[in-house]
Amino acid sequence: MLVVAGTLPRIRAAEIAVVTSPDASSAERIAAQDLATALQKIHPRDHFFGATALPATGKTILVGCATSAVVRRHLGEAGPGTPESYVVRHAADGAREIGIIAGADPRGTAYGVYALLEKLGCNFHLSGDTQPPPRETEFGFDGWQFGDWPLVGDRLVFNWHNFLSGCSTWNLADWQRWTAQSQKMGYNAIMVHAYGNNPMAGFTFDGTAKPVGYLSTTVKGRDWSTMHVNDVRRLFGGGVFDAPAFGADAGLAPDADRVAAAQSLMRAVFADAAQRTMGVYFAVDVDTPSANPPDLVVRLPESARFQVSGATTSVAGGSPGRIWVPNPDTPEGYAFFRAQVEALIKIYPQITRLVVWFRRGGTPWMDLKPADLPAAWQKELAAEIARTPEAEKYWHAAGLFAVGKIVRAFDRALKDCGATRTQLAAGTWGFEFLPGADRFFPAGVPLLGLDYDILHAKPQLGSTASRAPLREVGAHRPVIPIVWAHHDDGHYIGRPYTPLPEFAAKLDDARAAGFGIIHWTTRPLDLYFSSLAKQVWSGTKDQPLAETCRVLAGPWFGEENRTIMGEYLESWINGAPRFGRETSDWFIDRKLVNIPEVIAECRARLAKIAAARTSGLNSEQRARLAYYRDLEEWIAVFHEAQGKFQESQDLLLRGDREGARRALAGFQPGAVIERFARLSAIGGITRGEQGLVVTMNTRWVSHIVRHRQALGLEPVRINFAPTSHDLLAQSRGTFTFHFDPEHALWECWGAQETGAEVFVLPAETKITRGDVPAAWEEIGRTAIMTSRPLTLALRPIMAVDSRKKAKPVPLPAGDYRLRLLLLEPEGAAQGQRVFDVAARVSSSNSDAAFTPLERVDIVELAGGARRLIERVYRVRLESSGGGGIEVRLTPVQGKALLCGAVIEPVALR
Repeated sequence: MLVVAGTLPRIRAAEIAVVTSPDASSAERIAAQDLATALQKIHPRDHFFGATALPATGKTILVGCATSAVVRRHLGEAGPGTPESYVVRHAADGAREIGIIAGADPRGTAYGVYALLEKLGCNFHLSGDTQPPPRETEFGFDGWQFGDWPLVGDRLVFNWHNFLSGCSTWNLADWQRWTAQSQKMGYNAIMVHAYGNNPMAGFTFDGTAKPVGYLSTTVKGRDWSTMHVNDVRRLFGGGVFDAPAFGADAGLAPDADRVAAAQSLMRAVFADAAQRTMGVYFAVDVDTPSANPPDLVVRLPESARFQVSGATTSVAGGSPGRIWVPNPDTPEGYAFFRAQVEALIKIYPQITRLVVWFRRGGTPWMDLKPADLPAAWQKELAAEIARTPEAEKYWHAAGLFAVGKIVRAFDRALKDCGATRTQLAAGTWGFEFLPGADRFFPAGVPLLGLDYDILHAKPQLGSTASRAPLREVGAHRPVIPIVWAHHDDGHYIGRPYTPLPEFAAKLDDARAAGFGIIHWTTRPLDLYFSSLAKQVWSGTKDQPLAETCRVLAGPWFGEENRTIMGEYLESWINGAPRFGRETSDWFIDRKLVNIPEVIAECRARLAKIAAARTSGLNSEQRARLAYYRDLEEWIAVFHEAQGKFQESQDLLLRGDREGARRALAGFQPGAVIERFARLSAIGGITRGEQGLVVTMNTRWVSHIVRHRQALGLEPVRINFAPTSHDLLAQSRGTFTFHFDPEHALWECWGAQETGAEVFVLPAETKITRGDVPAAWEEIGRTAIMTSRPLTLALRPIMAVDSRKKAKPVPLPAGDYRLRLLLLEPEGAAQGQRVFDVAARVSSSNSDAAFTPLERVDIVELAGGARRLIERVYRVRLESSGGGGIEVRLTPVQGKALLCGAVIEPVALR
């Protein structure tokens, strides 16, 4: 046979069936299809196809449970035994050559498929898959002789609903990808949580719908300081967006449809998980005010509810600082909890664990004292303490005793609803609750604890001593610790936490029934998830981190880079910085420290990346190499930029305003975010990274703008426009921003911020403008109106939020232009809208007189309606002690109106 130099002889394509039984589960069929698809890419000369019967001759692959008759017949006695285990075997059967992937159950079958593909060079991680290069060789069964089983039962992947960078902005395809990747890595359940305001947990009681809020988006929903913005495409880095609002389609649905949209989405998410036989853990808050809505609780007779400390109630018979909560021991109170459970199970029949979730304190239920309990409960608690006197000193003993009543109500409701496939669990932050929950909750109910103190370098699983509380309770009840891949309270971006070594041994010592991982973003957390997943399977038990890094480096960066990039990954996961926060108004809420050292370490790791070979890499490997390189460079750039900001802040605090200004020379935070957006686009930007682009604009740049305004380096800009406020949100965000076409940031003030009514011109209404900057034209499309005198305190933005947490900062002394934007929107004639404008410098003397500036007739000044004009006034601040400029609008005829206000520094002192 003639062979052309440099080529291989053409191998005749083989027809290879991937067989599942006709009655195979959906999980087996999905895994078999994934197997055929992957093998087709690895062996493109052959043809892999699905079938439900074994062909008479040739090579074939049999995928299914060992309990299947056909699998058992060809596998023999060497089948998998423990739950979720699998074996991979090769057998000859006359003219047939059969590769067998057999699981003890459908989950085990799926794990066997993905384990085989990993041995063939594939890799599965949270962000996606990697494929080995195509092979010219004939497909065969070499190496098809192995098996494995998980060392712990529960292996959860937990994404928490609240942030723009987390699952709250995911659409169905994002959820499906997350579930699939979790299963491929070896996890067996997904978990989500719903605050009391989350529309996905809405229900109706006694004909009244539970009040709910919104999924977080950039225009609706406010959980955990979510800020709103007019158009995300205007943000620095906004090129990663293709629409003005960012959020899940369900979150952007019309308000009237928000419950149906959220529930439809999550029903599809859970149905997809069930198709893969993945468990579904659904946690719902039970102890917060929004979980005990007065509108519903008041429908109970007073005998079925009692008052506890909480938000001031307006319910008849209520007391200030007290809130009504249901008594689950009464028939009517139990009906409240049953209605909730019944609704959840009806909407989401795929739930395998319904988790009663409560906070560490600060809620009506958890802050209960013995004297707050109903009389009958006080007697019960006293009897319990008499039996076990140490229980009196348990952490939040009375609160846990009361929450135990809710747990029992949920348990009863599940039974009464016939939800036999749904089990109960309970959870919170930390592990202080374990003794009390073990004492007061029904026996056998699993307890889930978030290992919060990893934030302070004190992981609960870290030492023999710290594992003792888990060990004690885990001896007789399932305990599932949930570790953090990153932390929303300060370690959010950069690298994930370093995975705990000897993780399986630690779980065993803690007598843990399993574990979970909480996270929000996906990339670059892949290494963390992969490490823990490998450590809890028998074949890779406690796999050292260095080995995991080396194993991943091959498919990620090319075989020729396995050593150098394995070393890089190990140095990165152990030494790169973690920073940033998603739970407050500040993205950086604590000083970044050791900045020169951090930058130097980034440069040292970049040297490793630079040493990697790039020839011969495929496009995905080149992209991943570029991603880690650009991530390191961005971390260094961000730290350098934040260092300038911190230096300027410190100088201003010391009274050195000029020094503070000089420290910002060359400081371009927008360019830093643009750089983040570019690196995130490598390989395809994730929803989490898009959310972080918003966060850095609204919770980092906004503070820099505020600081620049306090230095007199940037105008104060206020856009009077509608703002949306989710009053039921947890630690709700309050600020709304408008980014104009030139990236200039305006704070938006609406009805809540001003007490005035808001007017919005219809989109089809055309306006004209005089000598107003073109970028400001859109400011004229909204306005506040008032029929009474209105005083507006203009100062650097973000001066006061609804929680009074922000502290106003003063403007520096000097001369300013006060620019007011005005437009007559309604077609009023001359003389029909007239008002006086006056101003005074803000001071502690609230009796200081206002200086009249002008009597304004907009139509007269503009020459007609719907014509945007500005009025400019000179204002002098003699000192910075006053803080800003107060403007008073006093109606003379009709309502006073204002579209926008700008305080522009002219000459500083």
